[in-house]
Amino acid sequence: MKTSCGQIMYSKASRSTILVIGDVRNTVNQIRYQRVLALAEAYPLYVVTTSPLPAALREKVCEVHVVGRWLSMLRTCLRLAQRLAADGDLVVHTVYAPRPMVAGFLCRLLVQCRWIYDLYDHPSLTWSRSGGLRRLLKYGMWRLALSRMLYWADVWVIGMHPGILSHLPVPRRRCRLVLSGGPGIQELPVRETREPTNRQMVFCYAGPLEAQRGSRLIASWARSYDGPPGCLHLMGSEDYRAVDAIESVREEAFRRGLRIVRHGWIEHDKVLEILRSGNIGLCAIAPHVLNYRYSYPIKVVEYMSQGLVPVATDGQGVRTLIRHGETGFVARYGYESFSRAITEAISACQDRDRHKTLLSNMRRNVKHRSWSSLNRNLLLDIETALGTTI
Repeated sequence: MKTSCGQIMYSKASRSTILVIGDVRNTVNQIRYQRVLALAEAYPLYVVTTSPLPAALREKVCEVHVVGRWLSMLRTCLRLAQRLAADGDLVVHTVYAPRPMVAGFLCRLLVQCRWIYDLYDHPSLTWSRSGGLRRLLKYGMWRLALSRMLYWADVWVIGMHPGILSHLPVPRRRCRLVLSGGPGIQELPVRETREPTNRQMVFCYAGPLEAQRGSRLIASWARSYDGPPGCLHLMGSEDYRAVDAIESVREEAFRRGLRIVRHGWIEHDKVLEILRSGNIGLCAIAPHVLNYRYSYPIKVVEYMSQGLVPVATDGQGVRTLIRHGETGFVARYGYESFSRAITEAISACQDRDRHKTLLSNMRRNVKHRSWSSLNRNLLLDIETALGTTI
């Protein structure tokens, strides 16, 4: 299915760009949403995706092609690339997932256009959601075929901690690396101060509620909660195992003074509204998943921007965003360490001077992380890597 918008005006003649991407939700703080927004504002953009774009993005692009999973995506990308390449300069920009990667490789090889590979998540994220033989096949496909295709990419955009490069093949000499700077925020911090409280502590978790993302660890902490009266808000899509883990501790947590509220998936504006009432933001991700070990969790930056003290499990990306005791608290992925870090965060929130210092440090940490600034820098770096200027 193809849709197109009205004529878009650009400040100068720009090359056409094909963006091959997965499902893009109507959530402005997600990287997928921001990639579409940034590219559409700089170039004539043609999007090949597996589901319709949000209306606000659809108005900004030239064409949207909603395709199937494999052959439909490859066929549409090749035909679109051939058509646009005949009219001038063309770049194909693909995300980390296997199907877009194959599409980018084929366009680079058969159409002779330039190819940008965008790694803001690692393919290990898809392995973690499979088991048995299927997981082994996905890993084997990456090692034996997909990772070798990256040799032909002209630019790698690395949206993770640079340590992830040790798990990628060596790029060819002509390939250029662009570090995107990690996640951003849609708005600057909304509160200059927040009074500490001894009456109720509000904890928030914003993100998919899954076993791989710490639902069992959060449940273990809630079962043994030992602190002031509190409320735990869980916001995000849920899988049944995570729900079972949380519901199994609900009554015990309540007896210990912690009320649990599951919101499920809600609009981002509602998430921000709940975050603004919170004191501590939780981020517990499993370190055995390669992707999580090097990712920059968006929720950590968002917690800081809304005045919540983040408590996150250790990872290369997490330690880049959080300096323990100064801009939040970092724990090992385990019940004792995680609980101890939360207890320290509670104590910090109840200490007026220390809490004020934490808020000041967090504001300083996210001051230059607006999406508009990050997107602008990313486009400049891509243009430099491709040997042109905006």
